[in-house]
Amino acid sequence: MHTQLLFSASRTRAITSVARFQNLGQRCMSVRPSKYEHSSGESQKQAPRKKVTIASLHALRQERTPITMLTAYDYPTARASSTHGIDITLVGDSLAQVCLGYSSTTSLTLDEMLHHCRAVARGTSAPFIVADMPFGSFYAGKEDTVRAAVRMLQEGNVEAVKLEGGSEIAGRVQALTSIGIPVMAHVGLLPQRHTALSGYRVQGRTAQSGRSILHSALALEEAGAFSIVLEAIPSSLAAYITSRLKVPTIGIGAGPGCSGQVLVWDDVMGTWAGHKAKFVRRFGDVKSEVERGVKEYASAVRNGSFPQHEKEGYRMDDGEMEKLLEMEGDREWTWSGPPELMSN
Repeated sequence: MHTQLLFSASRTRAITSVARFQNLGQRCMSVRPSKYEHSSGESQKQAPRKKVTIASLHALRQERTPITMLTAYDYPTARASSTHGIDITLVGDSLAQVCLGYSSTTSLTLDEMLHHCRAVARGTSAPFIVADMPFGSFYAGKEDTVRAAVRMLQEGNVEAVKLEGGSEIAGRVQALTSIGIPVMAHVGLLPQRHTALSGYRVQGRTAQSGRSILHSALALEEAGAFSIVLEAIPSSLAAYITSRLKVPTIGIGAGPGCSGQVLVWDDVMGTWAGHKAKFVRRFGDVKSEVERGVKEYASAVRNGSFPQHEKEGYRMDDGEMEKLLEMEGDREWTWSGPPELMSN
């Protein structure tokens, strides 16, 4: 008898605990901790990915395992990269066009970049976080370069900065790496200099220009860059530069001979409505889904099918509603629907 009572009490406590948990879930609505992922309608705790470091990136290069890098501009895009296996998250200055509506990256300010860096950092767990140093933030001199880079690490919470330029910025790269600020370099097509280059043109097509890019990459490696982005250069040149360097190369429009690849989030997801570069492959069609969702939502609101009174609304006890109307001296008020419009 005593055992039965204990069992009954335990069962009661268990049922009460489940009920409390269910009520908590109702109160929380759709908000769930990010550490939980859902599979087949059930919550499952996802094993955390190991943090990507500079050492692990070099290990991937040594193993000839391609490195994945993708841009992110806010918390949701950062979470997607963290959850789905990206190695490096780049807070790219391309946010100037795809997020802020500027005509080019040169309009982006350091303060604007810092705002987006913080959002990306909050959504990042495993990937290594790199951020572009905006146009002009590292041109005035080494002191200004260090000052801006320190802000990006301290205020933006990123782990490394990326600088566009060749041999001429090697001194600035060395100034950063010598005090422990990791630098990813960027050679070939330099979007921040698109005006000087007469547009976004492929670089390194001739032996002389190809040699210039190679020597820039070698100089930047010597200055301490832990990786180098190769943008819009011939595939054979990129493969040769990769073979000459001891650090990983990340290609964008540079062919398959690099240590890894990077693309802009909006190009990958198909949300960018502007020019589609030859090297871009759209792996998703988010633009069509957004268009469908927005149109269907607007239509449902206009035709009165959303929200549904019982399914998507909350109920007030009829007696309480009558009391409210009596308090307000408005007993004749009635609510007619559908289309669920109020009238007096």
